Amino acid sequence: MTNFTLPLDIETLEITGQHVDSKGNIIFDVVSTCTETTCPKCGKPATKRYGHSHEILIQHTSILDRPVYLRIKPVRYQCEHCDDNQTTTEKYSWVAKSGKITKALEDFILRHMIHSTITDVSKKLKISYSTIETAINNKIGTQINWSEHIDLMTIGIDEISNRKGHQDYLTILSVKNKFDETAVLAVLKGRKKEEIKAFLESIPEPLKKTVKQICTDMCDAYLYAALEVFGKQKIVVDRYHVAKLYRKPLDKLRTKEMTRLKAELPKDEYDKLDGMMWILRKKHECLSQADKDKLALLYQYSPVLKMAHQYALKLTHIFNTHCKRKTADDKIKRWVKQVKKSQLTCFDGFIKTLQKYQPYILNYFKDRKNSGFVEGLNNKIKVAKRRCYGLLKTESFFQRLFLDLRGYAMFN
Repeated sequence: MTNFTLPLDIETLEITGQHVDSKGNIIFDVVSTCTETTCPKCGKPATKRYGHSHEILIQHTSILDRPVYLRIKPVRYQCEHCDDNQTTTEKYSWVAKSGKITKALEDFILRHMIHSTITDVSKKLKISYSTIETAINNKIGTQINWSEHIDLMTIGIDEISNRKGHQDYLTILSVKNKFDETAVLAVLKGRKKEEIKAFLESIPEPLKKTVKQICTDMCDAYLYAALEVFGKQKIVVDRYHVAKLYRKPLDKLRTKEMTRLKAELPKDEYDKLDGMMWILRKKHECLSQADKDKLALLYQYSPVLKMAHQYALKLTHIFNTHCKRKTADDKIKRWVKQVKKSQLTCFDGFIKTLQKYQPYILNYFKDRKNSGFVEGLNNKIKVAKRRCYGLLKTESFFQRLFLDLRGYAMFN
């Protein structure tokens, strides 16, 4: 291989030689240009040279798709400040904690780890699995570093199933700050109120003051943990979880009515009602004329389903209307009275839930904040789980989410 000259990106090193070994690795012989190191005993500079330690190889970023190694004999120094003339080996600021790779290579590895797996990166970069794992642990903590945050405008709390069918859940706490940036705050095992409350209490006081909303579903553990730390004025029960609750009884009624109509109507007439599930779920303004015609036909055959659907649309309209909290409260109370007066029974269970959580549901109308960003984060978690064929440790979940969400900003 023809020799070439390339400036080394480590200022404290000087290249004295280079060659390619039998495996195709590029080896640079280097020496340190530093003239002192810190004595581990007294903490003062040790400047008297006392020979060299044994030769070591440290892997650096690749060149021309070939692995690069820096070969160096670390200098040993003798401390003239210590009575016993303490000796120590020079420590290099450009070497990662593992001592096997440079910090530049460590960052290079982590950039490749974004939206990827350790196994894939190991194969692509020809670096061992354990080296990559160590690099992740060196650079990415397993818990939140509060010093990296200056604002926690909206905190979201949600759960995700770790292993389906095993009642194994993880609680995901995330944040969307005033700069519209999303970050994971914690991944907690289970859904216990005590653990969630303990984490919320661990938020530094200056950051607590920046929290404007806590968006969550109607899980009592989440709601009451946030309530005890932040008070009821900041708790927002997500509108989309509310929508799920009142659309569920509508779906049950649709199923019941469609079964009845299938038995009563001629087949050709029943076939005209094909696709009603999606038509009932669509926004009215998104319906085509054909959809509206089918809906009118369904209303004709099932007055009770027409009534239930229209009440569901009214409630959706209330949530879509930009109004103040007090106005929304009055509208929802009128909606409840109208439903009860209509003698519809399909919404009875929903109304009880609505009235139980109404103060927190109404907080949505203050700033119209929701936990949509949490749902987006849940999708990233599901993708990460499939990509990695499962992640058993909550620490690993946190690290991978941190890399996927903030990795590019961290290493660019």
